[in-house]
Amino acid sequence: MNRRTVFACAALAAAVLVACASPAPSVRVARSEPRPSAVWIADVAVLDVATGKRTPARDVLVADGRIAAITRSGASAPPAAAVVLSGKGATLVPGLVDMHGHVYANSNPIWNPGLPDPEANLRAYLYCGVTTVFDPGDQSEDAFARRARVASGELAGPHIYTAGPLHTAPEGHPIALVREFAPWWIGWYVAPRVAVAVDSVEEANAAVDRVAEHQPDAVKIVIDEIPLGAPRLRPEVARAIADRARSHGLRTVAHIGTTRDAIIAAESGVAMWMHGVYKERIPDPEIAVLAGYHIPMVATIEVFDSYARLRSGPRVATALERETVPAALLDSFSPVPEGFSVGSLTSWQELNEQAVSARSENVRRLHAAGVTIFAGSDTQSGVFPGPGLHRELQNLARAGLTPIEVIRAATLGPARFLAQSDTPDWGNVAVGQRADLLLVEGDPTRDVAALSAIRAVLQDGVPITRTPVENPDR
Repeated sequence: MNRRTVFACAALAAAVLVACASPAPSVRVARSEPRPSAVWIADVAVLDVATGKRTPARDVLVADGRIAAITRSGASAPPAAAVVLSGKGATLVPGLVDMHGHVYANSNPIWNPGLPDPEANLRAYLYCGVTTVFDPGDQSEDAFARRARVASGELAGPHIYTAGPLHTAPEGHPIALVREFAPWWIGWYVAPRVAVAVDSVEEANAAVDRVAEHQPDAVKIVIDEIPLGAPRLRPEVARAIADRARSHGLRTVAHIGTTRDAIIAAESGVAMWMHGVYKERIPDPEIAVLAGYHIPMVATIEVFDSYARLRSGPRVATALERETVPAALLDSFSPVPEGFSVGSLTSWQELNEQAVSARSENVRRLHAAGVTIFAGSDTQSGVFPGPGLHRELQNLARAGLTPIEVIRAATLGPARFLAQSDTPDWGNVAVGQRADLLLVEGDPTRDVAALSAIRAVLQDGVPITRTPVENPDR
């Protein structure tokens, strides 16, 4: 059997599995039809994320996809054809941004991997008030087409910014993980395709040129050892990628794990750290060094804490998880199957469990030193699209960010980065802003948990009908 035939058979086998598998229950979301000419949100508290000021008793008019007016409640009447939403007792905040989301991902336990359902993931994000996702690693062939389908309104989901495939060292992360955990019959095919492996300046230049043809929103590199001791990009290769990306008008973002990784990435010219320093406590003198680079960091505390909880017994599901995740899947994380081993990840897992308090403390210290922190979930096993970001917001609060700082880390801050502007036309609640909005119960400037109590979601000024997953036992 020649190589082409082998690849065709493997692809066919995967396609057959997709076709034969019963689709898992998932949330449903839909834009209001027909599209309303206007939306009137009555008697609501409006949060200006830029100033941190929450102003009660306001009426908000949304028209043509933007915030048209914010007035004192009762000062005027809504347009005759407007859809009216009650904001009494609620706060209007910008739609949330997950700065490390994954659209082409599966959240099953690592001992029971499944196939991604990107459209279901997009619906779950939007259900949870995530109106924008930055996906720093989508290896699927239709990553950029999916971005366009969402932008055109053909596909329901948050606005997508994507880097497309990530770039790593030969046999580096995540290639090594696929070889470890994917079933043998497909792992050999998927492993070399889960990321772009580069090992020289010439290969780096060619790889960036290829992805640049698709107009990605960034280029992603991996500077981390997973499992411990795995190959990682050499500094000169990382620098070549960042330089070549810059020649195309693109920024580079870097997956890091240690203080040394963060410094290598910064010296290579990256624009953002993806993950905090999660493996160790940052030495005191290096806090100022990292702050001096003026690079924002997407902390992603939750993804590593989720793996650290792997052997801690049953997980307590959040309300949003119960609304968006099938009960059978929630229950499947415990107990860990007898005899299951993480194999070559054992030393990494032990290190990860030991560093739980250190990574949260690192975020607190870096934030205090002036490092801009963004919120991101890193959707994967145990981290669900949508609810994962809300867990991360709680983590940032526990790490010492004030409620308004947490909200800013998931709204205006990311908007400024993605729009490459200090005054983006989205990410805040102000006249003229794009009306990606979240109406939540209570006051999130006192407790960020209020962001999970969602009364309504608007995207591009259109109310979203949200139907939870059917979990009769919940």
